[in-house]
Amino acid sequence: MNQSPLRATSLFFLVLLLFFQSCGRKEKKTEKPPEAKPAGISNILFFMETSASMGGYLKGETNFKVAISEVVTKLNQIAPVEVWTIAGKPKPVVEGYNQFVVNLATTPLATERSSELHKIFKEVGEKAKGNTVALLVSDCILSFPDAEIRKNPEINRQNAESVLKSQINDQFASLKKQGISATVLAYSSGFNGTYYDYQNNKHKLTGESRPFYIWIIGKQELVGDLNRKLSELMITKPAKQLDFGASGALKQFDLFFSLNKKGEWRAEKAGLAELTVKPAAPAEFAVGVNLNGLPSYAQAEDFIRKNLVVTAPNATVKLINVQKKEKVATNRLKERELKLLNQNSHVLTFRVENLYDDKADVAIKLPVRFDDWYAAGWSTMDDRTSTSRFNKTFALVHLMNGVKEAYQSSNNDFLVLNLKLEK
Repeated sequence: MNQSPLRATSLFFLVLLLFFQSCGRKEKKTEKPPEAKPAGISNILFFMETSASMGGYLKGETNFKVAISEVVTKLNQIAPVEVWTIAGKPKPVVEGYNQFVVNLATTPLATERSSELHKIFKEVGEKAKGNTVALLVSDCILSFPDAEIRKNPEINRQNAESVLKSQINDQFASLKKQGISATVLAYSSGFNGTYYDYQNNKHKLTGESRPFYIWIIGKQELVGDLNRKLSELMITKPAKQLDFGASGALKQFDLFFSLNKKGEWRAEKAGLAELTVKPAAPAEFAVGVNLNGLPSYAQAEDFIRKNLVVTAPNATVKLINVQKKEKVATNRLKERELKLLNQNSHVLTFRVENLYDDKADVAIKLPVRFDDWYAAGWSTMDDRTSTSRFNKTFALVHLMNGVKEAYQSSNNDFLVLNLKLEK
């Protein structure tokens, strides 16, 4: 039957419309959603304690003013920085960070009554939420309120460990539960002004070396990022640093299939298969791990050798070597294995001396251990004489132990790796 021209034309446009709709649907299916960018530091809050005990850092030419001016300026190159002062409740410096730097040299800032340190940490910690990182600069002297010292001049010495340490521990345990970590940077500076000892007696100091500390508080990945960037930018470096991590153990590893390999075995995702091992002919294997997020001392090869724990009930497995990836010979590595190496920071090599059953589970752990530089060289329990307090902070050992115990526990590890051995 012959179709009319109008009907044929309509049918043509209908087919054409269905064709384009079909193409549109197919094209839509191939569209990929935009990849989410990893969240970084959105803003930085910098708090300076302004109790009267901080006044001596601000008079004359002091390293305190040099370091704090540089830190605040360099922080603003990383993310927008807001400056606050704190003794009781925090107060914003509304003129901005540039004027704050000027005020360090021209305006009396440390004029407020002393405040309890654990309450200051609480105020600062509450601001370190989301993508915000908070910093606190303080002399970090643990002390009871003035009224309590007047009643009992020995209260700070008698109760620093039992009461003040517990208050600090409780505060940082709360931060840890929220996934908040902390880094402390320790500096020294000349001090020109009134120093208050643990009995609240006044001492006039002229240029005596006194410690001060900058705490960086926030999500662990943000604190780690800020630490790296600030270290690259800063000219005035801290004398010491200590990192308290809040996130869980690292569990990812890459098993190399030829690097440092000895003996008969085949690499699988979960571990070693088709393993043949005898006491006279042990097997060796290597794994790559990325430890860049750990404190610098925990990345040291010697620290890993001394502290790594290997548990294998049905086998004898020992750590025999630790290498940073820069020290690994790569001339014989194939492209695939070189790629594995480049995405890790360390290579750990193990020896299997015995396999007592057809299968064995191997647990490799690096327990959390914190450096204790603060205990001997930076802490004192009697700050009444220049000799006993020189470049030392009253009861710092109890403050830092309180923080350490909040983050370090028997089930807290930097690294936990699980793999299988199979004949």
